[in-house]
Amino acid sequence: MSIFAKINHHQRSHEKQQHSIEKQPYRRLDDLPVFIQTYIQHIRSLGYSHGTIQRYIYDFLDFFHFVERQSGEESFRAKDSTLSDFSQLNQQGIENYVHYLAMELENEAKTINRKLSALQSLFHYLMKQYHLKENPVQVVTRPKVKKREPVYLSIEEMKAVMALTLNDEGLTLRQKKYHRLLALRDLTAITLLVRTGLRVSELASLKRSQLHIDRKEIQVLGKGNKQRTIPLTEEVLDVIQHYIQSLPDTIQPKQDNTLLVGFDFRTMTYTHSISVSALQKMIQRLFERAKKVIPSLQNRTITAHKLRHSFATALIRNGVNVLTLQQLLGHESVATTQVYAHVDYEAKIKAIQSW
Repeated sequence: MSIFAKINHHQRSHEKQQHSIEKQPYRRLDDLPVFIQTYIQHIRSLGYSHGTIQRYIYDFLDFFHFVERQSGEESFRAKDSTLSDFSQLNQQGIENYVHYLAMELENEAKTINRKLSALQSLFHYLMKQYHLKENPVQVVTRPKVKKREPVYLSIEEMKAVMALTLNDEGLTLRQKKYHRLLALRDLTAITLLVRTGLRVSELASLKRSQLHIDRKEIQVLGKGNKQRTIPLTEEVLDVIQHYIQSLPDTIQPKQDNTLLVGFDFRTMTYTHSISVSALQKMIQRLFERAKKVIPSLQNRTITAHKLRHSFATALIRNGVNVLTLQQLLGHESVATTQVYAHVDYEAKIKAIQSW
């Protein structure tokens, strides 16, 4: 057997695989069977993000909770499941799982389809790696997802929200103290979200080295470790530079630090990074304030992700085509971006009616 043939047949030890996974720990990974832990190792090597992999783990655990319920065995443990037993799952079993998700847990169609996709991807891997004969998930009819148009803010509303980050009106004395320290960071965060279409997770992990002031652009590492470049206006660059210069010298982000600093409210000190959850909470607090002072926002459900929708909608209204928008948003498929085409269609209707 040649050396290349030996490479084809080489099997990595479970210990090595487990060691590799442990370098970046995932919650409750050890509660899953070994063959699924091996699958997690596989998708990690393909560049899946930490958040996506953690979501897969939770989805698999949800499935095994269903199995435990159906089995009626109190001693059942997901991690003890063998590949031989798992491979006996068929179409009917998957359909029973879909019924459980829809009727008992009342999961939305989008959530059910995501959980099915995790299982289908797992079976696809097992068929290639362990020669399972079929993928029972592939033949199951999936629930239909209702098409919903994206909720977005107008340009005027976005400007009003950005202006609110610098306004301390309505804040308590304690909140005003925090506001003085974080207003420019918060303005930078909101400005980048509405002027670049970044995902909140992308913004939280954006490093100073990814900002290129001389070229007026940022390089973003998106889903699947795919890189994209987004141009910045002079106005956005001014906001960023003003924010950096306002920070104490010891906390100003270096090349390896994240652009946005965090804040420890217990010690009243800055930190060199901000978590996704802290960023989301800051944005949600800002939206709650905005609802009280911006009449058009009072009865609307607004989340951090809506700022991404708002960016996309504004660009479409300004004549940007869907393919360019796809590249700016980092969508893998143009079909995902197509949801914003309704804005372009509305503009066409107005043009015809005004003729």
